[in-house]
Amino acid sequence: MPHLHVALVTERPEASLIPILQLRPQRIVLIPCHSSPQATERLVILLRHELPRDTRIEAYPSLPSDEPRRCAEYADALADTLYRQQFDTPSLTVTLDVGGCRTLIALLFQQALQRCAADLLYADVKAGAIYRLSHDDPGSAPEVMAIEPVLDIDRYLQANGRKRVRALSDSMEWRSSCMQRRSLTRHLAQHADRLASLLGELHDMVHGDGGVLENPDPHASPRLRTGAEHQRLHVAPRFPATDALTALSEAGLLEWDNQAPCSLSITSLEGAHYLGGGWLTEYAWLSAQEARLSQVCSGAHLLDLNVDRNDRPVVPSCLAVERNQLLFIECLIARPGAEDCLEQGLKRLHGMLNHSAGLNATRVLLACGEFDKASQRLTELQRIQGMHVAVVEGEELKHLPALLANWKDNGSWPEAVPMPLNPR
Repeated sequence: MPHLHVALVTERPEASLIPILQLRPQRIVLIPCHSSPQATERLVILLRHELPRDTRIEAYPSLPSDEPRRCAEYADALADTLYRQQFDTPSLTVTLDVGGCRTLIALLFQQALQRCAADLLYADVKAGAIYRLSHDDPGSAPEVMAIEPVLDIDRYLQANGRKRVRALSDSMEWRSSCMQRRSLTRHLAQHADRLASLLGELHDMVHGDGGVLENPDPHASPRLRTGAEHQRLHVAPRFPATDALTALSEAGLLEWDNQAPCSLSITSLEGAHYLGGGWLTEYAWLSAQEARLSQVCSGAHLLDLNVDRNDRPVVPSCLAVERNQLLFIECLIARPGAEDCLEQGLKRLHGMLNHSAGLNATRVLLACGEFDKASQRLTELQRIQGMHVAVVEGEELKHLPALLANWKDNGSWPEAVPMPLNPR
């Protein structure tokens, strides 16, 4: 039985994809509603790639969603068109997905499409169910279908006007290195509150003024700055910083000797990337593996398909899609000093919202710094400002695998820190 599906595309275009990719109708009508025609055209391109070649996909003009009378006329005209098509194909079934449109628009389309016996679909992503309300038996309970995991990272991003290119986690060598030094990485994360000053100083040695890394050409990979490998700590380290420096030296990521505790050398690109924040990115990836997220991508370069140039691609520390929902993680390793930590943390929070604008995602900031020594903690500042970003900082970093497992199971970021996962 041929199936025609009508979808009103909103500012959450990925939501329109879920019923389509799961039900795979033979004909699809996409109508921009609270979204641009370009967003709908991106869905057309994506669907033509994902669905059988004989699937007929049409993009209609934008719905005048701020004018109810014109919306009603639009819906009536669509209903007349579909009704006439049912004369030619009597077995043609019609479904309607109004997505996140306003209630009035949803009612107008539901009322108009009664003429072609359209069933109403409602996809509840968090509940993991698609509800189908039958036109033929309006008094009956809706048919319930479990939502399948039809969205991966690339489909999700493409629907929202982004493209994922190279990523650290695409490299088998990078993943292997992560696994080889996972004990060291976890040690740094589990003691991040006590190592914050050291880790912040190491980060500054790599990325600060006159730091170890330089990038003269924005299109080329960073390289070691000539003569910048020899660095000095501001104060002689004490336990547990000395243990951390010893472990980093034994792993070949820096050169340090407790006989000259303030001196150290960073002589490799691998060491510079790790000390400059790569350890926290690796910890996010390792935690996602421990939580058994089905798809995880670290250090991906995201290009904006809505602009002509992408001089500065967004590079989030970690992306994951689970149960058709996106997780967007960024990392912050702040300079030593409470006020500097808060200033950098607030900038990163604002930047993260800008980078992920338009993505309906769970946003998480992993933060390592001396925030607890300030008059206001970063998490309090984030809460007061009303930013929709969860912050995992300091001592809370050790709970990241359990937090990710909780998000996987419930679809939302937990407010309270749960007990850690049992070690394998």
